Amino acid sequence: MVTLQTPSRYIIHRALNAYYGTVLHLAALIIVWICTIFLVVGLQRKAINKTENFQHSNVKQKKPKERRVIKTVFLLAVTYLACSTAIAVTMLVPHFVPEFDSTRALARISRVCHMLSGFMNQINSNANLFIFIYMGSKFRETFLRLFGKKSP
Repeated sequence: MVTLQTPSRYIIHRALNAYYGTVLHLAALIIVWICTIFLVVGLQRKAINKTENFQHSNVKQKKPKERRVIKTVFLLAVTYLACSTAIAVTMLVPHFVPEFDSTRALARISRVCHMLSGFMNQINSNANLFIFIYMGSKFRETFLRLFGKKSP
């Protein structure tokens, strides 16, 4: 059954697309940036305070672990932001270039951009696992034990 798009349905569709596709994605990107900055700065301050309060033997044990946490958080955030930017841009462009809509002149480019955005989303989901395996020794050991492999 084919339904015709009435002007009011089209306007509602565009408004929902603007909200769900653009506002929520951009808000998520901004929140991730802000939280990452606060988390990294907080972890660095904590590391500096521990350096001042503990003896040198304890500092040497704590510092690499805290650096690894900072690197992991930063790497996860950068991966998320790099992969999520594609979908945010893809959803934002039709508001400035109406021909980019999937039913208009740039429909093929629009579809390719949507597929690329979905692909980037899948990369982000899979990259998190590998980031944790690479950066976290406890996670790596548990992961290898779970799948019956001995850790190196």
